[in-house]
Amino acid sequence: MKRCCPEQLPERNEEPSEEREAARRDACGEDQWISQEEVTVAAVQAVEALEDPLLRQVLHLRFGLDQGGRRTPAQVADALGGKYKGKPQAALQFIREALRSIPLVADDPKDLQILYEDEDLLGVMKPPFLRSTPVHRFVGKSLTNQIVGYMQQKASAMSNDESKTESHGSHPPRSAEAPSMLHRLDQSTSGVVLAAKTKRAAAFMQECWHGPLCQKEYLALSTRKLDAQLRSVGDELVVSAPIGRDVESSDPVRRAVNHEEGQSAATRFRVLASGTLSDGIDMLLMSCVLEESGRTHQIRIHASHVGVPLVGDGMYGGLVAADQTASMAPAGGMVPGRVALHAWRLRVPHPQTKDELLIEAPLPDDIRQCLDSCSMIWPSPSGETATRRSD
Repeated sequence: MKRCCPEQLPERNEEPSEEREAARRDACGEDQWISQEEVTVAAVQAVEALEDPLLRQVLHLRFGLDQGGRRTPAQVADALGGKYKGKPQAALQFIREALRSIPLVADDPKDLQILYEDEDLLGVMKPPFLRSTPVHRFVGKSLTNQIVGYMQQKASAMSNDESKTESHGSHPPRSAEAPSMLHRLDQSTSGVVLAAKTKRAAAFMQECWHGPLCQKEYLALSTRKLDAQLRSVGDELVVSAPIGRDVESSDPVRRAVNHEEGQSAATRFRVLASGTLSDGIDMLLMSCVLEESGRTHQIRIHASHVGVPLVGDGMYGGLVAADQTASMAPAGGMVPGRVALHAWRLRVPHPQTKDELLIEAPLPDDIRQCLDSCSMIWPSPSGETATRRSD
């Protein structure tokens, strides 16, 4: 619903305000912000480029290019008439078909960091604040769009090489398949993202993605509360608590441990290092493994539940940069201006060999700087633990 019918979400019923728009822009970052004007221009260009007149018509109606405002699937159904009249679900399926016919935008991949690549899989490093997937297929500024650009460049380079070595006649140009993104990370989260380069690899990975053969391990910076159940290096705890909507909050995004309506979820935490900020706040660096499921905000909620809320996570009680002043932390030692969560390691079976494949993402600068300010050392990219620096 979030992608196809955003106007039906509760938060979209709120009156728009300049303050809310400014907050969203600040959270997104100037480079990644997409204005409504950009979306409208891109939508018009993408729709007009479609060859099928029926697909053009349904998207004209959906995006309200004739009236300046989006239509709901029900309104699209009535506007289309005929077999769609009074059938919003049929209109929704038609809208989705039309959207899928729009090719993904190819962004410049110059900043794309490749962690692993072969003929089946592509593992990349997602920096914080970059979207995993685009807001719309016809708008770029996402990791997916950079991958599309990268694969198109590779296909073009291979076509050029083949045409140079082909002695008889011209070689047909290679076309790059759109990547199949196997998972997504929240916009503020950094780390490993894996994509399948072929349909066969995508089918295999999707079949085993939520099983025991695939393990997702994160690194998280947290503060240690007085009642924390994790306190020292080596402490380990599996938090098994169902997650559902927060019945005490009006925020439709916020989740909580909910024993009555929640869905099962389990997270394994292990303390890798501990340290202290200059203002005396106790900090922990933790390994977080999704043992069961991957619910919305699972690690953040479970960490807060046991007294170790993630740094930067104001929604669930974590220390945020606004809580610090220049005098409280040394230069460069302020906590990250985001939820301090990093998708560190991904273990998956390879689609062809079935051997275990380990892909590991290096620490981003903001988390590394915070570790330094807490006198914690991350010894090596492949290290299992971090140690406290001796003075």
